[in-house]
Amino acid sequence: MISHRRWLPAAVALALLAACSSAPTDGMSKDELVDAYVQAMQDGDRVRLVELNNPRLDRHEEIDTKLAAIGDREWSGTRVTWLENPITGQFDVARIEATDSRGKPVTDQVSISDVDGSWVVNLGERTPRPDDPPTASIDRSHP
Repeated sequence: MISHRRWLPAAVALALLAACSSAPTDGMSKDELVDAYVQAMQDGDRVRLVELNNPRLDRHEEIDTKLAAIGDREWSGTRVTWLENPITGQFDVARIEATDSRGKPVTDQVSISDVDGSWVVNLGERTPRPDDPPTASIDRSHP
């Protein structure tokens, strides 16, 4: 007979490992991701917006800017239109239109990406790293 004391810690560790390895957006469709984004924006929930965000983007000033402009208030009549991204050629840009609780129109646009099989929103920038390739520049000072 196997003792519960032996397999219980292993089962707990396995469950914790599985929970830690999954992204907050695992299993979400593009539409579900945008719905979660809209709800977090209305709730003024910066933590949730960071969870929904592309983990490769570690500078979140854009989240703070959007929250200040359109967040932390209820919206009604929310409509989402998918637009073609001119860079990727995919329909991965959501245009969001609604009316806030003061009767003012809310217009937002957010691009999304598939990162390791999970949809995420793209807000912010990635901090440059020492091993990044140099950026190209064009010197137009010569005639």
